[in-house]
Amino acid sequence: MSIIKMPLKERGGMPMVNSVSGVNSATSSNAVNPTKDAEKIKKQEEEKLAKEEKTKSTDKTDKETKTDKTNTDKTEKSSYAFDRVTIQNKVKEYIEKLKKEHDYPYVQSELTKYLDLFKVDDFMKKYPNITTDADFRTIMYNETIKYL
Repeated sequence: MSIIKMPLKERGGMPMVNSVSGVNSATSSNAVNPTKDAEKIKKQEEEKLAKEEKTKSTDKTDKETKTDKTNTDKTEKSSYAFDRVTIQNKVKEYIEKLKKEHDYPYVQSELTKYLDLFKVDDFMKKYPNITTDADFRTIMYNETIKYL
């Protein structure tokens, strides 16, 4: 049986090549006008390089702005801490809230004693970096849990 009459499956799944010369359409166009194609290729390469340079420069600026933002966030957080008056007011509010939640006389008397003996300066020395309300509430919970 000749190869042309063989089914496609038996030929290995590949169709037969009709051209005998070995020149396909892509190489024949290069052979017709090689200077035009060379110019096109050169332009395409230049465009690719220009695009790559733009993406590299934008990537660098994006990374620089991200690091700048994180650095400013860190400095803002570390430089901001509660002052004496704020801490004193927050402690009073927190203790009053606990008194309302717990009606037991013993608990209320203990919380009143804590508030009377509370010293802002000692508290600030013990916890110098209170920067958020969440930090404050966590510390106050740990300080007052023994009275509840």
